[in-house]
Amino acid sequence: MRYLGIDGGGSKTAFLLVDEYYNELSHFHTGPSNWISVGKETAQAAILDGVSQLTELPDVVCGGFAGAARAEGAAFYREVLSSLLPKATVIIESDAFIASIGAIGVDPGILLIAGTGSIVIGRSREGSMFRVGGWGPHFGDDGSGFWIGREAVRSALRAVDSQADQIFARHVAQSLGLKSITEVVGAWAAGRIGVPEIAGLFPDIVALYPAEPVNRILGDAASHLRSLVEIAAGRVGVEDCRKSLSGSVANHPVMRQLIGLAFEEPRHSPEWGAVIWARQHFPGPA
Repeated sequence: MRYLGIDGGGSKTAFLLVDEYYNELSHFHTGPSNWISVGKETAQAAILDGVSQLTELPDVVCGGFAGAARAEGAAFYREVLSSLLPKATVIIESDAFIASIGAIGVDPGILLIAGTGSIVIGRSREGSMFRVGGWGPHFGDDGSGFWIGREAVRSALRAVDSQADQIFARHVAQSLGLKSITEVVGAWAAGRIGVPEIAGLFPDIVALYPAEPVNRILGDAASHLRSLVEIAAGRVGVEDCRKSLSGSVANHPVMRQLIGLAFEEPRHSPEWGAVIWARQHFPGPA
């Protein structure tokens, strides 16, 4: 038996192929596959790229994708994978779900995920799963990479309005490949810049810490993420429950320091969580 775990997000897609003994056969990344932020065509291309690189074809596939919590998204990913791997059994979950399986298993606890977006996945004392946050870039994702990037752009534009020092504005514009930060509105409207590009500002922004306005932006982001964790911890029903984290923003040393909570390291990566979930449901021959 061959098991393929996929972790599809707004910045990259991870593929992990293992045998029935969890021996790793292939492990690599392709481009983003969040259909909401990059569109179905780009998402499909990232998945196709990954499948084409597999050393062997899987018997069972578990794909955890950003946007798969919606019925339309789950149907899209199932159709794409079923067409590419017609002989495989396909399981579709959200990227947050497989990340939680990888990080905390089936124990009561919570997983903070903050990369392009942000969400907390929790498992209560009774074993039921729940979520806090994760409502997308327009209505949620507070403290995420996109949120931080958007706040950086807003601060840069305010600096232009007030004719203040333009060093930060020029830095943000350069990171986005723009001559001036004032071009960002038109670039967004034309589709040349989207959620992945704004979220992709995070490494350049955090590198400027603790200078202002980065100190303020990251402090506010950390406050949002800490609030999500505290709300979720109250719903678990276990005092001092296990807390873990995942994602480029949550895992960054500066953000961990600013959040100020004690986290355990994840047991496994999200793609390993997908493999574990697939293996649990379809163990194969004895």
